[in-house]
Amino acid sequence: MKSLALFAAGILVGVLATHTVTAQDSPPRALSHVGIAVKDFDAAMAYYTKTIGLREAYSLKQPDGRPLLTYLHVSRDTFLELQPATAALPPGLTHFAVEFGDLKSAVTRMRQQGATMADPGLTPGRALFTRLRDLDGVQIEAMEFGPESQQRKAMDAYK
Repeated sequence: MKSLALFAAGILVGVLATHTVTAQDSPPRALSHVGIAVKDFDAAMAYYTKTIGLREAYSLKQPDGRPLLTYLHVSRDTFLELQPATAALPPGLTHFAVEFGDLKSAVTRMRQQGATMADPGLTPGRALFTRLRDLDGVQIEAMEFGPESQQRKAMDAYK
């Protein structure tokens, strides 16, 4: 009985140690998407879908029905995010996003390396995210796609 208890305790310690090591080192999984603000949303959608051949993964709308953003599949796990340009969001590249398996651990690690970022929150598409800037001011979204996120649903539905 004592050896069974020691065996079980050893398994538990091993699982916890493995989880702790994994949680402390959450490297990026993939380049998730690139964000672009566009002057004419409808024309950009037509260009990227008809001319380039990308497929719509999902769209989110403003309460009044105007587009908030649309994700287009580049591949199963990689997207182009289109947003209408505004006075606060001029046309052009706005950011790129990196996917992590455990965003909270990745944030802890990046902060230990000197990065400044807010605690993760939810996007309108239900993904966990935070933002940071690189040394030249480029905006980076760090993201985790749980089962309820629009990105995960789009990836799982990709054919």
